[in-house]
Amino acid sequence: MVITAILLLLLVSYLILFLFINQYVNSGQTNYVKQFQVDEPIAVVIAMRNEEDQILDCLHSLYQSAGLSRGLKVYLVDDQSTDASVIRVLSFIKENPHLNLELLNSNGIGKKRALIHALGRVSEPWCFLTDADCVVQPSTIKSLMQTAKREDKQVVYGPVSYDKGSFINSLMAYENLNNQLVGEALLEYGRPAMVNGANTLLSKSIIEDYIKAQKVEYASGDDVFFSQSLSRDEYAVSYNFESAVVTKSPESIVAFFYQRLRWASKYSGYSKLFYRLFPVLIFIQNFLFLIILSSWIISGLSVDGLLITLILKWIIEWSFHSFMFKKYNFKAGFYKSILISLLQPIHISLVGLFSLVNLSYKWKGRTVVNQSIVN
Repeated sequence: MVITAILLLLLVSYLILFLFINQYVNSGQTNYVKQFQVDEPIAVVIAMRNEEDQILDCLHSLYQSAGLSRGLKVYLVDDQSTDASVIRVLSFIKENPHLNLELLNSNGIGKKRALIHALGRVSEPWCFLTDADCVVQPSTIKSLMQTAKREDKQVVYGPVSYDKGSFINSLMAYENLNNQLVGEALLEYGRPAMVNGANTLLSKSIIEDYIKAQKVEYASGDDVFFSQSLSRDEYAVSYNFESAVVTKSPESIVAFFYQRLRWASKYSGYSKLFYRLFPVLIFIQNFLFLIILSSWIISGLSVDGLLITLILKWIIEWSFHSFMFKKYNFKAGFYKSILISLLQPIHISLVGLFSLVNLSYKWKGRTVVNQSIVN
């Protein structure tokens, strides 16, 4: 009886989480107007490290942006790349002298110091932040600007989607989109705990606040530490297909795990109570589901209350994902949804536990230990 009550309580809490997400995630409809024109100059700031395979795609996509009558000024700052990234950018500049692109060298180590260096040079009234491995849609910047003007905000956040190449890539894209829906709901709720700095629009007047919010001692978190300093009336949310940028999925399961570990390791830098409690709630839910999954396997995969609990968990997820994913033109496939439902408790539990220890890992050719870049 006690075990049954615990299982019911867990499922109810999980359903409440998805009802909360559904309450704050928009249906995908947007006021985006194709004829909208941006009449102000816009800066683009990109921190680059070892992106020789992606950086040219990123630059080409930026200069294909639509509806920008004053064009773009791109500040590309190199974070001590050890591959051919700089050589390829210099060739691109030589081949396209008409484009307004400035290549800078960072005066420090790490993405945050690179961003700070470039942001200090921005003079344009608006600044778009993205990553060197992202492809920007022609509509992305215009859509973010339209939202900023319509809602009179100094900060606008947009979504970042993964490509869906291989089966493994599509699973990663599925998991990323699930996280993004949680992030969108929290943004709309006024608790921006999960944002992505690869698709952010800032007004010039708030750049100094962005710089001050950076905690350079952490390898990651240039986006989250700033967003958590904002109140709900200081930013707008533009989570729709037209506002999205696309990036490649991590190249392997190990790289995916290290990416999530890097993100989770920012937790110790959170100061406000909500941002410390919400990840704990998610971890507890998934850790309990992992115990249920393990117990069901150990018991011989029998048809019992444990299996029913896992099935109900999947039904809750799939019923919401099936319509929530549509606004990003992503189909919540039947078999993929089952795999994600089974694998997510494992990966969230492992990431949560390993983020508490000083596990070292590689990130863009550097070693990260205890949230800090050591070389």
